[in-house]
Amino acid sequence: MNRVIYALLVCPLATLGGAHHALPQDDFATLLAKKAQAAQDLPVAELFREARQVGRILGDEAGAAFDREVERLLQVEDNKPRTTLFLVATRLSGDEPDLEMLAGSLSTVLKAPDAQAARAAAELASGAGFDRGPLETRRSLAEALTTVAVNGEQAPATRVSAAVAAHGIGLGDQLARPRRVLFEFLESSDPTLSGRGALGLAELGAMEDVQGVVPVLERLATEPGPDGLLARSYLKQLQIRRFKDTELRRAREHSAELLLQGNQGDPDLQRIGNLIELVRRFHIEGDSVEREELVEAAMQGLLRRMDPHSSFFNSAAWQKFEQDIEAEYGGIGAYVNVDREDGLFTITKPIYSGPAYKAGLYTDDKIVKVDGWPTLGEESTEVIKRLKGRPNTDVKLYIWRRGMDSELIDRPTEEMAVTIKRGVITIPPVHFVMLPGGIGLIELSTFSRVASTEMATALHNLMEQDLRGIILDLRNNTGGLLDEARNVADLFLPAGKVVVSTESRVRSGRSYRTRQAALVPADMPVVVLINRFSASASEIVAGALQDHGRAPLIGQRSYGKGSVQNLISLPGEEDDGYADENRNGRRDAWEPITNDQDGDGEFDYAPRVKLTIEKYLLPSGRSIHRSLEEDGSIKSPGGVQPDQEVSPTRYSGWRLKEMRRIQGTRKLRLWAQENAAAQAESFSRLADSDMGDWHQWTGFDELYSSLKTNLGREDVRLLLRAEVRRLVEDTRGSAFPMGDFQEDLQLQAAIKEIYTQKDLDWNSVAEFQTTFDSAEDALDGPPVAAMDAVLLDEALALLGRAESADRSLSAKELKQLRELLGRAEGTEK
Repeated sequence: MNRVIYALLVCPLATLGGAHHALPQDDFATLLAKKAQAAQDLPVAELFREARQVGRILGDEAGAAFDREVERLLQVEDNKPRTTLFLVATRLSGDEPDLEMLAGSLSTVLKAPDAQAARAAAELASGAGFDRGPLETRRSLAEALTTVAVNGEQAPATRVSAAVAAHGIGLGDQLARPRRVLFEFLESSDPTLSGRGALGLAELGAMEDVQGVVPVLERLATEPGPDGLLARSYLKQLQIRRFKDTELRRAREHSAELLLQGNQGDPDLQRIGNLIELVRRFHIEGDSVEREELVEAAMQGLLRRMDPHSSFFNSAAWQKFEQDIEAEYGGIGAYVNVDREDGLFTITKPIYSGPAYKAGLYTDDKIVKVDGWPTLGEESTEVIKRLKGRPNTDVKLYIWRRGMDSELIDRPTEEMAVTIKRGVITIPPVHFVMLPGGIGLIELSTFSRVASTEMATALHNLMEQDLRGIILDLRNNTGGLLDEARNVADLFLPAGKVVVSTESRVRSGRSYRTRQAALVPADMPVVVLINRFSASASEIVAGALQDHGRAPLIGQRSYGKGSVQNLISLPGEEDDGYADENRNGRRDAWEPITNDQDGDGEFDYAPRVKLTIEKYLLPSGRSIHRSLEEDGSIKSPGGVQPDQEVSPTRYSGWRLKEMRRIQGTRKLRLWAQENAAAQAESFSRLADSDMGDWHQWTGFDELYSSLKTNLGREDVRLLLRAEVRRLVEDTRGSAFPMGDFQEDLQLQAAIKEIYTQKDLDWNSVAEFQTTFDSAEDALDGPPVAAMDAVLLDEALALLGRAESADRSLSAKELKQLRELLGRAEGTEK
């Protein structure tokens, strides 16, 4: 027997920290199994000590093989609660624990009759990083913890531990129940129970926000024992925080006072003030602008002089910016806007994971009333404000649909009412689909806080199918969070690879590396699509995959935003105060204001400055930053150059104008809506692919004739299919990526690249063989409706001049028109 194994079996673990002998896998697996089995009879405190020591000694010695063995033992079905608890605690001490699996294991312990093990499981969950895990993992574990917290048969200490853990791990719509449990304890007439509630709320940081917590803590602090010690610690923290807040406020006031004093004698600042007053007094529109607006404009001008990406955010602009980055809010879950055609507040597309879609609301539904408040004629921002709110609260909407009596818009009936329970809405940054031929297309629209999690979900889904290659579409992705750029690259690159580094004038450079093994196998072909609107974080990911030889880039040179901005509050400015009830570190619309500085009843953010402080460098050391001359001309284009440059599909002016006119008539949309039920099966098939053939559409000839257009049938087919795809999204409950392989030349090039890498013929896929050439024809081939675009433009211009002058064509003009049409006809032959 290995000497280390023997020593581990007969000696206390704490004495073996110096052992360095390699352990055969069978030996450490045997020892781990013995320790796990013995844990069932250990007190909880000793169990955790044992888990830490086993993880430190065996884990360090055996590495990843040890972690895999712990996970294997966790999957044994008849594990007892403390054995499972021991194994979870041991695995959490290792590298890159599988939080989803561990959450499931803890959930089984929470359901077990062993009360001490259940409490220990809740306490372990509370501090183990599950609050940073995947959303579904957090939701399921929080639900299991809440079940324990609300169970009156559980011991009070167990219920409080479970409530605290559930509140820390759960999502916004799950926080009310565990918090209510803590309130019930706090309000109990039993001093012991009220003490438990106060300690639990204090752990959540709710000492000053919840009335009654501090007095109970002050009572507990006079008592001996661990609860008294803990209460004294919380009160000391509160005292320190109050002292620091006072000092900070004084420092800000002093800084603002010094700034004001300094500015009063500054001739440059006086010149700016004089200019502002000059504008307000003498400019033709000077009486229509507030002084604050001019000050903000001056600040913006100063920052834009430094670089295009530094900017000033007033309160409203900062609120919108923060929401775009956070990607979560409380509401109904839908993209909305006022329809320009009818002026009605419209659902442009539901978020398919959100409450609105689950309640039966779809694209083009009109919200004419919110909780008795008519929306007609109101600003979008006001309607949206009423739709948003605390998760798990109801909002009553009145929905009007086309085909209903138009008088119901002003006088909606109760039959039109839909009550929706608001939820925590995550704006989806990822859309994906499996294309014909085993090509997985993933569109990432922004690098929000959930980008890498959603990307991983999409990749798992696609890899469970017959996948031949992956196309990552970063076109029109203007960036987002730097950490998420690294996390997305982590899905494709091995651990330890540099994704991006930074250089700065004011601080040391930083290097961001991948931290775990790639999710996508190294032999899986990957292609990245970029265009001139791909910027910042999307350029980092594209450039890193290109530099490491992991993926070729196809499309256009990216934008060239290779700088890092920090968000800085102005001295002397601070946000209004609020109670952070869900502990997400930001203010949600439903959370109460605790310090309304200007007394307007609205929560006001302090202004921020977004200031450029660093530049990005790709792994190869190249900069992606576009630099400009003083006159605004491009000095260095920057950006990431694709390996294969492909321009997007472009249409001639007259053709694009006519397409927009046809869309504006809504005839195609109405036709699609009227035929959706009768042709549901064929619509679903044609949305995926109609093989580029208008003959596959039932009733197409009659529809085409009714449009009275110069567009060819292929163009009308394209527009019709776009409308049908919108309807099919609602039917399926999932959105298509923007890229459509039938019409998208850049996407087609990416598909061909994957097939080339696999040494396969893309022509063998019928959907590709029949559509790829037609898309190229749309760009380069003969024009639609047998007319050369340039010649048609000239002909239409001739007719337009006559029409605008309200006269007939002259003989000379008529001859000219015949010549143009004749030449156009000749181009078809």
